[in-house]
Amino acid sequence: MKKRVFLLCACAFLMTSAKGLADPVQWDLFDPQHQFTLSAGPACADGEKAVLLHSATASPKQFAVMRTALSTDGLQNKVLRLRAELSVQDVQAGAGLWLTLYDGTKQVAFRNTQKDMVREQGVTRVQEMTLWVPPQATRAVYGVLLLGPGTVSACGVHMGPARPAKGQNTDQSVAVQTMTFAINAIRTQALHSSLIDWKSRTPPLLELARDSSTDDLYAEIRHLLADLHDGHSFVMPPDMARRMAAQPEQMPVFTKIGSDIGRIALPSLTSHSAAGMKEFSLAGQQIFAQAAAMRGWIVDLRHDRGGTMWPMVQALRPLLGRGDLGFFEDSSGKRSAPWRAVVQGVVQQNDGPDLSRVPVAVLLGPQTASAGEAVAIALKERPGTRFFGTATHGQTSGNKSFTLPDGGMLAVAAEFELDRTGKRYEGPVQPDGVEADPDAAERAAEAWLRQEF
Repeated sequence: MKKRVFLLCACAFLMTSAKGLADPVQWDLFDPQHQFTLSAGPACADGEKAVLLHSATASPKQFAVMRTALSTDGLQNKVLRLRAELSVQDVQAGAGLWLTLYDGTKQVAFRNTQKDMVREQGVTRVQEMTLWVPPQATRAVYGVLLLGPGTVSACGVHMGPARPAKGQNTDQSVAVQTMTFAINAIRTQALHSSLIDWKSRTPPLLELARDSSTDDLYAEIRHLLADLHDGHSFVMPPDMARRMAAQPEQMPVFTKIGSDIGRIALPSLTSHSAAGMKEFSLAGQQIFAQAAAMRGWIVDLRHDRGGTMWPMVQALRPLLGRGDLGFFEDSSGKRSAPWRAVVQGVVQQNDGPDLSRVPVAVLLGPQTASAGEAVAIALKERPGTRFFGTATHGQTSGNKSFTLPDGGMLAVAAEFELDRTGKRYEGPVQPDGVEADPDAAERAAEAWLRQEF
């Protein structure tokens, strides 16, 4: 059921397209559960009437939105700001703003204030958010959301071009420094940097950074990375980066299968500390030292979602030996020094038992990703090695990581990954024997190993 409330644009100022026309706003109620009402409310501070969204019967998970739309003709490559004063009564779940951009019927961008909802009794607060309009956008749909029972009253709903606050020296703000750093790193390092029109894209992104929230800043960086279409680049705001750094690391796990097969399972490794990486690699090498008599090995990468590849490769050094395992290659075709399971420049290293000719079965799955896939590539073309399970996630590129000025973390897919023969991997690593059932994959791996003894 749809209900409409017509209000003069003084109450809900609608920014028009480049033509500069301003028609009365038509608010439309989207109410999937038919639990909400939309109506004109009391006068706002400017004398115009508020818009009320109300429900006395909705459950905490039910929602409705008051919404309106406008053409983005002439607004492409600009930054829009949505702003409103929201007053709530008896709202426990929350009320907030939302904005969606479309190319025809296809959604191309979305933003809301879900992380900072207005709630409780008798609370009034101004909310705002910013959003860059991509060139293909044709329409903006925006409004106010109410989650659960209660009443939200919206005054001064304003959609307009974002402008920095007057009198502020925002060019040197941490947010601008962060956006500038991110743009430069992506433009100069990303494999698919040429997909982005940097000349038209950069100015509005810097404009947005001068006067936007942290959420909006990072949402736009994520949008920029998504336009690279590499499926691997990502960014984390400071709080998320700190939480990830504080997570305890898991170590490789050994399991004995029968009397003659060992299985080593490699987990993800997000630590960048020297101590954490050394602990991981030594844990793997100790497993092989203590089970050197195994006649075959299963390397289980199915839960290795990535992180730092070098300790993972070094953990498998007894199986991999000291030879070349693979390469990185940049967009110009220049190759890196070869991957090796030994630390470059260190002459004396305890290699442990030589298991470089022992048969190895590698287990893969959709959660094998990023650095986990690099380990799989390092094992490709190893003598006496076969792969079982299902295709990996497909993040087979080398990321370069950067600490942003505000403490966030940016990772950019900057290099292709090649195995020891020079074969480039773009997309998932495929197994030799496809076994969708995890138990069946393990049984197939064990059976093959026993044939190889």
